[in-house]
Amino acid sequence: MADWSTFLAFIIFVCVMSATPGPGNLTFMALAARSGFGAVMLPLCGALLGGAFLGLMVALGLGTLLMQEGWLADFFRAISMVYMVYLSWRIMSMHKAEGRGAGQLSFAEGLLIHPLSPKTWAMYSIAFSLYFKPAGSLFDETLILLIGFGMGGLVFHSLWGLMGARVMRLLGEGRKYQLFMASMAALMIGTTAWSLWGA
Repeated sequence: MADWSTFLAFIIFVCVMSATPGPGNLTFMALAARSGFGAVMLPLCGALLGGAFLGLMVALGLGTLLMQEGWLADFFRAISMVYMVYLSWRIMSMHKAEGRGAGQLSFAEGLLIHPLSPKTWAMYSIAFSLYFKPAGSLFDETLILLIGFGMGGLVFHSLWGLMGARVMRLLGEGRKYQLFMASMAALMIGTTAWSLWGA
């Protein structure tokens, strides 16, 4: 990383991209709205580890391959869409505030959220190409990338989860709550589809 101004620009980029709606934030908001904030913890840990793995792959050049056209990019689009539909179905099929650990998203399911999220691939790839010097130390620059997005994910996924838990308390069990959950599922699928084919 060239200087402190570049580092500050990177931090602002991380905050903006991590705070905006995407499959990860919407998943944790919907999950907390369905089963409370405690249900977010295990898949959130998985998501952070998955994000770190993704960042490492981007630093090693895999992000460039997936941003290009070809069978690999097509396969990634298909598997991303399938997984986001699966996550939406999992959350919609849970019973509100069901027993701890019963039917909740697992660590492994959280682990796949970022590696299969086109938004996350795009923001890691853009950040690495914009803010990190090709001649710099790959280890140091990768570490900064992983810590920056890791902290952004921890803070903003948690905030979206807390908002979801608040919705759970406000809406109760009625029709408004069911409409909210259906909207979250539709947004998870819609934002993924837009990232894959509309951007």
